[in-house]
Amino acid sequence: MMTNSDRLAFLETLFTPLVSDTMDRLGITGYVFDHTIQSILPDPHLRVAGFAFPCRVVPTTEYVEIHKLLEMVDAIPSDSIVLVSSDADIDAALWGGLMSTRAKSLGARAAIVGGGVRDIAQISALGFPVFGIYRCVKDIRRRGYMAEYDIVVEIGGVRVRPGDIIFADANGVVCIPSEHSDVIFDALRTNLRGEERTAADLLLGKKAVDVFGEYGTF
Repeated sequence: MMTNSDRLAFLETLFTPLVSDTMDRLGITGYVFDHTIQSILPDPHLRVAGFAFPCRVVPTTEYVEIHKLLEMVDAIPSDSIVLVSSDADIDAALWGGLMSTRAKSLGARAAIVGGGVRDIAQISALGFPVFGIYRCVKDIRRRGYMAEYDIVVEIGGVRVRPGDIIFADANGVVCIPSEHSDVIFDALRTNLRGEERTAADLLLGKKAVDVFGEYGTF
C-alpha cells in the first residue's frame, strides 16, 4: 500500500496526459482543469503534486482589507497545493510573490489560481510553481476579497475538495478525487509499464501499429 508521500513522489515521475488517459479508461472523467490554467513560468520539466487546499474569492467594488487572505495564507498545510477559485473574473491578481513566499515557508508545493498572477520575478526567484490564467498587475482590493478557505470549490471547471490530490505539469492540471484514488493509482502503475515498454520498442524501430497491438498504449 502506497503512503501519501509515496503517491505524491510517484505522480511526480509521471505526466498529466498519462493520468488523464488512465482516468478516461476507468470512466472517471471531468477532473482535468480547463486548458487556460497553465504554469505562469514556462518549464517543460515542471511536475508537482500535492493535496488540495482550496479557497474562494468573491468579486466586489468595495474596499475589503485582506485580513481573511492573510489568515488563509497562514493556514496553508505542508504538502498542499493552494487552489484559489473566484466566483467571477475580477481582472486582478489572485496570487503574488509574498503569498508564494509564505506558502513555500509552510511547505506548500504549488499554487493554482483561476485568474491573474503578479510578481512574476519574485515567484521565479523563489522557484515556487504557480499556475494561473493570465498575468495581472492589479491589486485585489476593491475588486475582490477572500471569502473562505478549506472548502469545496470549482476551479478550471473541476469540483475540488480539500484533500483531493492535484497533479500539475507543463501540460496542465488534473485532480485525482480521493474516493477514486486507490483504483487510479493501481491503474497508473500498470499503464506506466505499458508506456515505458511502448517507448522502448519504438526506439528500437518497431512499428507503432505492432507496438500498440502488443501493449495497447500509444
